[in-house]
Amino acid sequence: MSLFFKKYKSFRSIFFGLLVLVSAAGLFLTSCKRPVPLSGEQAVARVNNAFLYKSDLKHLLPVNTSPADSALIVQRYVDTWIRQQVFLNEALNNLSSGNMNFDRQIEEYRNSLIIFSFENQLVNQQLDTLVTEKQLAEYYEKNKADFRLRNNIVKVNYVKLPLDTPDLGQFRRMFRSTDPEEAGLLEDYCIQNAATYFIESDSWLIFDELLREVPLQVSNVENYLRSNRLVEISDNHFRYFINFLDYQLVGSVSPLAFERDNIKSIILNRRKHELINQKRSQFYQEALSGSQVEIFSH
Repeated sequence: MSLFFKKYKSFRSIFFGLLVLVSAAGLFLTSCKRPVPLSGEQAVARVNNAFLYKSDLKHLLPVNTSPADSALIVQRYVDTWIRQQVFLNEALNNLSSGNMNFDRQIEEYRNSLIIFSFENQLVNQQLDTLVTEKQLAEYYEKNKADFRLRNNIVKVNYVKLPLDTPDLGQFRRMFRSTDPEEAGLLEDYCIQNAATYFIESDSWLIFDELLREVPLQVSNVENYLRSNRLVEISDNHFRYFINFLDYQLVGSVSPLAFERDNIKSIILNRRKHELINQKRSQFYQEALSGSQVEIFSH
């Protein structure tokens, strides 16, 4: 073997040795640059530098969720998170800096949240929430034309009894009576025997809601309500007793008793806006008089 060949062989060995070292160093440096999760946190998934941690999944699972359902919920959430992060990275890599300048919008949104939170605090602390019957009635009379019924409504006494309920004769007498003392006895009877009952004669019900409780066949609501007062029907399990005390049809003026909660909400909402506007004006005037505000000429 010639001296040249020996030198060449030695050079080739050194070259490949260096190549192996360089490759190993590259792999080592690459592994060193790989993002690592936060200390003490158990990572579930990673997309580039973003990590999804096990602690991020705690809010997902309702109490008493089965293991199979839990696994499915977590799997879907992780997949959704990965897809979103991948798309977000594509957006970050492709949008110009000008298209990603949201500082102003973020600041405006933050300010809106702060103001909204402060307004709620003012309302909780200072809003007068007492609405009297007189105030309800006055608002109703002034705005009666705005209260038109969208549903047929009824005042009823309604009782649902099992077929084997005892003393039905006594019950029928109490159910039809207008004597206040009988009303108390009727309620005692219903508490002991009725499957369901509604004997609040001053309250209005939507007629369709009553039909969901009672197997009535009604083709013409107006004719039915005009023609029926005391109704007794039965099916395979129950007897149904209905005493129609009053009714109002779609399109007529809605009674005050039916609109009470709605009117109260309107009045309180109006007071809320008045309070906020008054406070805004007050703080504005205080800021002007306290030299907190300057307007510079252009």
